[in-house]
Amino acid sequence: MASETPRKKVVVYGAFQSVIEANLAKTKLDAYGIPCFLTNEHLASLYPLTYFSAGQVRLHVFEDDLPRVQEILQEGTA
Repeated sequence: MASETPRKKVVVYGAFQSVIEANLAKTKLDAYGIPCFLTNEHLASLYPLTYFSAGQVRLHVFEDDLPRVQEILQEGTA
């Protein structure tokens, strides 16, 4: 019987006003080796002047990574 790897919980870190802003955050996290992904990215691109363009591109990360994600993304914003 093989031991199972514990599952990590995925959470929404935040929502962004634009696809570009969300991709910049994702790229920064990728550079630090932090796994993440975006949702609603394509809908916001297809319908830029609708509901999806107003903070609906979401960045998802593992819950365990939240403190590091906050540190990285808030770096240089103060």
